[in-house]
Amino acid sequence: MSLSHPIRIVAPVSVRAVIDDLLGSLLPSRCPGCGAAGAPVCPACATGLRAARPAPPPAPVAWWTSLYAYEGVAREMVARAKYRGERRALIAVARDLAAAIERAPHPANVITWVPASADRRRARGVDHAEVLARVLARESRRRVAPLLHRYPGPAQTGRDARARRRGPSLRAFGVPAGATVLVVDDVSTTGGTLAAAARALRSAGAAAVYAATIARTPAPGSRSTGPAYTAPKSMS
Repeated sequence: MSLSHPIRIVAPVSVRAVIDDLLGSLLPSRCPGCGAAGAPVCPACATGLRAARPAPPPAPVAWWTSLYAYEGVAREMVARAKYRGERRALIAVARDLAAAIERAPHPANVITWVPASADRRRARGVDHAEVLARVLARESRRRVAPLLHRYPGPAQTGRDARARRRGPSLRAFGVPAGATVLVVDDVSTTGGTLAAAARALRSAGAAAVYAATIARTPAPGSRSTGPAYTAPKSMS
């Protein structure tokens, strides 16, 4: 099969059912900015979502896209997804991310995600990066597959910049030879996680690795000074 065109496979029925559940009444339907019921992000708060500034991808990532600067409503949206399981807004913006990846130099053949650490999965009950990747695959009608294994180690959150740039310890498996792989994550700070994923995927046979994130941390001096969302004690 030629790899010049994306493999367009919708997520399996079982996965589709899970996604439908997440989009349904089991998820909160309150704006992460003001708490208003209704849309995942209300129109007033949506006007405060600042686009991520253009930045070169972290090598060896060949291309990347990010929707928002990681501040304000976008910061709260991601934090609530991580610490409270309030993923509806993240799932909704996957539609915008699906449009953004169409601007890549070449179509991606398969979408994957950077797995959360085992401790984070146990604490949250779900890997929200996987949820995001599967919804993005559904919206863009592309194949999605788990291609990365994360070895035990500390989470990126809370590490200093030097440690974050090294990224987590990852191994790739089952990568189609010569494929262009799109890696999905929620936030990029130093780009270390995406770079580590790209190194692993390229070593396993990927021809190119692209990246897509919901948000990107603004450069020092341009970020919001508002308080960060604080995780409940049981989740810290």
